[in-house]
Amino acid sequence: MKFFANQYSLMSLSVLLALSGSANAAGTYMEARNDAMGGTGVASSRYGTAPLANPALMSSFGQSDDFSLILPSVGAQVSDPNNMQDGLKQVKDARQHYANELGTGRISASTAKEYKSKLLDLNNAKTTGQVSAGIIAAVPSRVMPFALVIKSWGTATLEGKVNGRDLKYLDGVANGSINPTDAGENALTSHMIGRAATITDVGIAFAKEFEINGVKSSIGITPKYQRVDLYNNNMTLKNYTGKYLSTKNYLSTQSNFNSDIGFASYLTDRWTLGLVAQNIVPRMMESKEVNGLKETFKVRTQVTTGVAWHNDFFTSAVDIDLTPASGFATDEKRQFASVGAELNAWDWAQLRAGYRQNMMSNSGSALTAGVGLSPFGVIHVDVAAIKGTDRTYGAVAQLSFTF
Repeated sequence: MKFFANQYSLMSLSVLLALSGSANAAGTYMEARNDAMGGTGVASSRYGTAPLANPALMSSFGQSDDFSLILPSVGAQVSDPNNMQDGLKQVKDARQHYANELGTGRISASTAKEYKSKLLDLNNAKTTGQVSAGIIAAVPSRVMPFALVIKSWGTATLEGKVNGRDLKYLDGVANGSINPTDAGENALTSHMIGRAATITDVGIAFAKEFEINGVKSSIGITPKYQRVDLYNNNMTLKNYTGKYLSTKNYLSTQSNFNSDIGFASYLTDRWTLGLVAQNIVPRMMESKEVNGLKETFKVRTQVTTGVAWHNDFFTSAVDIDLTPASGFATDEKRQFASVGAELNAWDWAQLRAGYRQNMMSNSGSALTAGVGLSPFGVIHVDVAAIKGTDRTYGAVAQLSFTF
C-alpha cells in the first residue's frame, strides 16, 4: 500500500538524520505553533491541532469555525554534540595512515597511538535524529467534534562502540610487543551501531463537553491503528560507509491498536487546565538481531499536564511531562518541562517564543521561536525554529486552512 510505502521513506529520513546529527523532540509529534511555544499544547492548542496534543481541546472552538485542515505539518531536529561526522573522518584518516605504513612493513609508535586516540574519541559517541509529519482534518460540532489524524514520527541513533581488545592491540603495536600484520588489523572489531524507529498512527479523535459543578470541561479520546517499524544494523569501522539504508533485511514491524485520552477544564474564559495520556497501552518491541546485537524500543504511556492563560492578543502556557516519552531502551529518556507564549495581532500574524528543559538530562533542552501568518483567518502558514544544548537545531513548518 502507498501509505505504508511512505512509512519506509520516513524511516530512511530518520536514519539519515542520525548520520548527520542528534535531536530530542519533546514528544511523538511536531507542530509549528506548539513547538514554537516550547513544546506546550496540552492546555493551549487550537481545536485543529488538539488531536496531536490533547483531543479534549477539540471542544474549544469559535462560533464561526466549521472546518480545519492541516496539510501538512513537517518537522525535524538535528544536533551533533560529539561532532561525530568529523570523528568518523578522523578515524578513517588515521586508519589509512596506519594502513599505508603497514604496507611498508614498519609502523611508527606515533601512528599506532594516533589511531588508538581517534578510536577513543569515537567510543560511546552518540547522535540521534527525529522527524515528524502529520495531516489532520477536524470538524467542530456542539454535539461531538471529531477529527481524522494521520501522523508519523521517527527517531534514530548512531553510536560508536570501540572494543577494548582493539585498543590493547594498538598499544602493543606502539610499544613493540606486537608485530603488526594485515590479519591483525583486519581483526579489529570496533563498530558503529545504527538503530531507528517510526511510529505511525491513523485514528479518529472525538471530544465531548460537559460541566462539573458549573465548570465547563471536556474529555477527548483518539482510538488509533498504530504501526511501529524498527531498524537495527551495525558494521565494523573498517567497513562503515554510512549506507545503512540499502536493504530491508534489518527491519521489523509490529501493528496493533492504541489510544490517546485527554481532559480539559475551562476554569474561566481565560484559564484552561489540561491532562493527556498518549499511548495508553504501553508495549515493548525487539528489533531483528544483527551480528549478535538486538535493540528494544518502548512505546511508553506519556502523561502530560498543562495550564494556559489567554485573551484575544496573548497566550501563555506551561506543560510538564509526568512520564517519559517513547524511545529505545538504551537512549537517554526525554521528559520535559515547557513554557511558551504567543502574541496575536488581530488574527493576522503571530509571534511565538518558548523554552523547554529536559528533566532527565541536559540533552534536548532548547529555546524555541516562531511566527505565523493567517490572512483573513483562512490560510495559516506557521514556522518554528529550535536551538538548544549539544549543538541542537530544528525547524517545523505547517500549512493549514480554517473555514
